[in-house]
Amino acid sequence: MSKTVTNQPFRAFDFNRDLEAVQRIWIECGWIDDDKDERAAVADFLRAGETEIATINDTAECSVHWTPGTIRYQDETLNLGAVTAVTTSHIGRKQRFAQRLTARSLARQRAAGMQVSALGIFDQGFYNLLGYGNGPYETSVQFDPSTLKIDTPYRTPRRLTLDDCSAIHEALHNRRMYHGGVCLGPEKITEAELKFHEKPYGLGYFDGPDGSLSHFIWGEMKGEHGPYRITLRAYQTREQLFELLALIKSLGDQISSFRTLEFGEFQLQDLLEQPFRNDRIRAGSEHTMRSRALAYWQLRILDLGACVARTRLPGSPLRFNLELNDPVDELLTGDLNWQPIGGSYLITLGETSSAASGRDAALPTLTASINAFTRLWFGIQSATGLAIGDELVASDELIEALDRKIALPRPHLGWDF
Repeated sequence: MSKTVTNQPFRAFDFNRDLEAVQRIWIECGWIDDDKDERAAVADFLRAGETEIATINDTAECSVHWTPGTIRYQDETLNLGAVTAVTTSHIGRKQRFAQRLTARSLARQRAAGMQVSALGIFDQGFYNLLGYGNGPYETSVQFDPSTLKIDTPYRTPRRLTLDDCSAIHEALHNRRMYHGGVCLGPEKITEAELKFHEKPYGLGYFDGPDGSLSHFIWGEMKGEHGPYRITLRAYQTREQLFELLALIKSLGDQISSFRTLEFGEFQLQDLLEQPFRNDRIRAGSEHTMRSRALAYWQLRILDLGACVARTRLPGSPLRFNLELNDPVDELLTGDLNWQPIGGSYLITLGETSSAASGRDAALPTLTASINAFTRLWFGIQSATGLAIGDELVASDELIEALDRKIALPRPHLGWDF
């Protein structure tokens, strides 16, 4: 006779008690194989950040892990809660475990001083129910390294291994940062990421103060000719960027293609020789020249007042009422001391910006979900676009004023998680 299945309360992950069960969840999700090294990488990963689990018969069947970090907003730095793993076992599904645990993690993130939260998505829709809105399109590019139009002299790099984890983590934190740039705090999260690569390679230059790692690439090899993947990279200056591109080009006599996300601040196609011709020649090959755009990460505000106060926009102030809806308010009613974010606000956007409770009948009103307002505030999508594709409603006059006022560069994480 089978045991009665009962749902136990959510609880904090206990490393000694729950590690094997969470590793099994990752195997059942297909994130790792039942391999000793990959199990060890999961253990390293779970040592960073915070994990909460849902149990059936006192065994972990769902887990949500988040990691503290930072994200660049214009010239400011905000505290980021990065939701770095949401996993559910085969028998833990259809019980809203993942949704409820992720919502609870938002409360814990805000209590820990995080001002925004971000995550990667398996598909669009699930995390929208928790107030997350799509990031911009990120472009994945596959290209022939020999076609890079780079005349920077090649310089022999140093080989990087797992023993260089501390140097890699530090270089990622010291890299050149742009709007949207992310840094994850714990070094263990970088160590785990390096270990998850099946056939890793790393190449870099130690030109920083006291011989520290200044610029590098790290990724995964495939066969003799690739495609090679670049999954992590860092540089501090334009000259270092071009030196990395020259390094990549130097490998083109053997490696037929590299695959990477766009670097964010420029289009890689601008630096490729005859990209359309090369695409036609390689059509049907695994080394074909290709690009693919996808909005695969999402963001949401956790502290509205702190986020708006960091906004600096030129010109005369724009003032309006905001009627804000946050679906998490209902999910977390009376749970974990969550203070609702939804409500009525007076918003001022300018050289000095603010969000204050209340409303002014003389001002125009913007009605929005936290999802849509986050995307507007971060410069991910224009008010006009959000009024078409997301939950944002306002008069044409206010929409046009917001389009003129919020003109931020496209955000780019620069560090996947």
